[in-house]
Amino acid sequence: MSIFPEPVSNTMQISVFSVLPVILTVVFYSLYWLVKSSGKLKGMIYDRYEPVSANVIHVVLKRSTGFFLLGVVPVALTVTLRSGYSLADAGLVFRTETAGFSVISVILMSSLIIPVISFSTRKPLTYSVYPEIRVTSWTGKYLFAELFTWALYLLGYEALFRGVLLFGLAQSLGPVTAITISVILYSAAHLPKSRTETLAAIPFGLVLCLLTLYSGSIWIAFFAHLVNAFAMTLTAIKFNPAMNFAKSGERSSIV
Repeated sequence: MSIFPEPVSNTMQISVFSVLPVILTVVFYSLYWLVKSSGKLKGMIYDRYEPVSANVIHVVLKRSTGFFLLGVVPVALTVTLRSGYSLADAGLVFRTETAGFSVISVILMSSLIIPVISFSTRKPLTYSVYPEIRVTSWTGKYLFAELFTWALYLLGYEALFRGVLLFGLAQSLGPVTAITISVILYSAAHLPKSRTETLAAIPFGLVLCLLTLYSGSIWIAFFAHLVNAFAMTLTAIKFNPAMNFAKSGERSSIV
């Protein structure tokens, strides 16, 4: 069974390693948010394509960008800048010694997440926002685009917040400081969404940090978030009176 990472002892290493994960997280999440919230980019897409295609393309582009800016680039930079650093150090490997613990953790978290999501998506406030692809008739291609890009985005998201940030800080400053900083930044990332999501991110982030460090990988956090996203998508479609699961070939419009 994995244990929490021990911080490095060299003072110079601590100063460099403690700053790098925070800088990478702040810089690349900010870059992603600029792309995600760009009205100019959205306008260009909607000017070029009809509404349904524009909506799908915009969502796919945002999440694909998130995968690269939050996951691929920060991890690649960390591997390049830190001597001897590997994907295992960022929790991006499957650890057989904690596999059972990880599976049980995901199952238990899912048993809590799914009922909560099912209840919340009955409210217009939720299904008016989710899913981000806003088509009325959900055929297989739209559902695939929504769910696959969620998985892609969340892989990058967890590689940054739990991989680069949490493991990076734990290796230099120890688990307590790493968890504290990680939860603060993770919660702050939800500020543009809503006060409710920001506050909920604190206990949820704390639990994910503890499980991540104990398991030695990001996969519990990734699959917990994936269950959350998939449940949100499917139940929001079900409860939104303007949406339905359609047969292939049925025409869609934008809600």
